[in-house]
Amino acid sequence: MTDPMVNATPLRHSRLKLMGQAPAHYAAATEQSTGAMAIGSAADLLILGGGTPLVFPGKTRRGKAWETWRDAQDPDALIITASEMRAAEGMSRAVARHTEATALLTGVRQETLLWENQGRSCRGTPDVRGNGFLTDLKTGETSDPRRFPWKVRGFAYHAQLAWYRDGVTRCGLPTVRDCYIVAVEQKAPYVVTVFRLTDHALDLGDRLNRLWFEQLMVCEASGRFPGYSDSTVELDLPDDSGDAIDIAGTDGPITGEDDDE
Repeated sequence: MTDPMVNATPLRHSRLKLMGQAPAHYAAATEQSTGAMAIGSAADLLILGGGTPLVFPGKTRRGKAWETWRDAQDPDALIITASEMRAAEGMSRAVARHTEATALLTGVRQETLLWENQGRSCRGTPDVRGNGFLTDLKTGETSDPRRFPWKVRGFAYHAQLAWYRDGVTRCGLPTVRDCYIVAVEQKAPYVVTVFRLTDHALDLGDRLNRLWFEQLMVCEASGRFPGYSDSTVELDLPDDSGDAIDIAGTDGPITGEDDDE
């Protein structure tokens, strides 16, 4: 059986969505940090407030100088390089110039909400809770309306906002009518695009959350967190599978960016 204390730890969406990979990923979840995530976290601090990142005077997080400097800092501080700080400052200025983005980032900022669902403690920290709306700030390589929807699907941003909206309702707070994403590119010219999620997109997010939550309840009750499949999987390929494939470099890891919650 699962340790009963697991239900005392509020469930965050960043953890729940790992059920979409496989329960084993949920059970083995660990925090990982990348340069892109550091820039995004720094931009969050500059745009939403809450502190100032520490800037490492060197160029890269490697070597004896880096280790000595790092060990002398607050272990909980966000540490970035000077080039990452310049990017974060550029994003902050770009958002400040965008009238609609600025309005949608005005409200109660990063207030953690706690609620219960089927006896399971849950939590969420929307970037902004305004008058009838929620807004999340996302940073990354693109805010292009032609490409960003694929990022929303890949990182389940729609499910994340649906999770927050459900939490607001369960906490008895004023109804959320609209959910927005303010997307900012991490490289100059730091293009800002504001997206409003449709009812359909949020409904899809709600469905994902319900599916993952129900699977999690079963896994916690049984104490089993399986991988992708317990049985042998048939693997076939189309006839032209080798006609236009560049084999070089295919052994590298598949990477992606994720955002805060």
